[in-house]
Amino acid sequence: MARDLSNTRARGGCVSLLALGSNLGDRRERLREGVRRLAAAGDLVVEAASSLYASAPVAAAGGEFLNAVIRVRTTLSAIDVLVRVKAIERAMGRTGSQGDARPLDVDVLYFGNDVLPGPDLVVPHPRRMQRPFVLVPLAEVCGDLPEPGTGMRVIDAVSARAAAGRGQVSRVEGPGWLRDVLQESRRQAGIVRPCLS
Repeated sequence: MARDLSNTRARGGCVSLLALGSNLGDRRERLREGVRRLAAAGDLVVEAASSLYASAPVAAAGGEFLNAVIRVRTTLSAIDVLVRVKAIERAMGRTGSQGDARPLDVDVLYFGNDVLPGPDLVVPHPRRMQRPFVLVPLAEVCGDLPEPGTGMRVIDAVSARAAAGRGQVSRVEGPGWLRDVLQESRRQAGIVRPCLS
């Protein structure tokens, strides 16, 4: 059953959906470490994680990517989330070059109901609907989050496209790949109820 996430700010922060990818080194561990670092300060709680999916690189050097989407709740602004994401990417070895292999790549897909036109951050992410490696895991964790500006739910917007893109990604591991990190994120934030994934 999908959770109602439409009134995200009124219930203790903003729900944001973040896409994760890695195609360098121990990809699974790099994704796990990136999420650990995102949640380390306690102001960003990881609520759910999708399964892990493998996909061919798009506009990046290197081998096959591992991809996932996480749902977080945060008291940070969208720009503060972006600043943290970019700092973690750099700390984990990502260079500024667009075509390089990526030890860690994190994109802000959605930030509550916000529509942000840039220049530093465009939300919803402008290419989210074109990428099966984003759509398939996104469909697992988006709940009832509304698609900003459309009146429909994200799940309704992505489900048909995600189904069409399933042949372009392969499920590697279920959502349990991040269970211990989700539990630690919740402990750091003082949340004692069980995690969702």
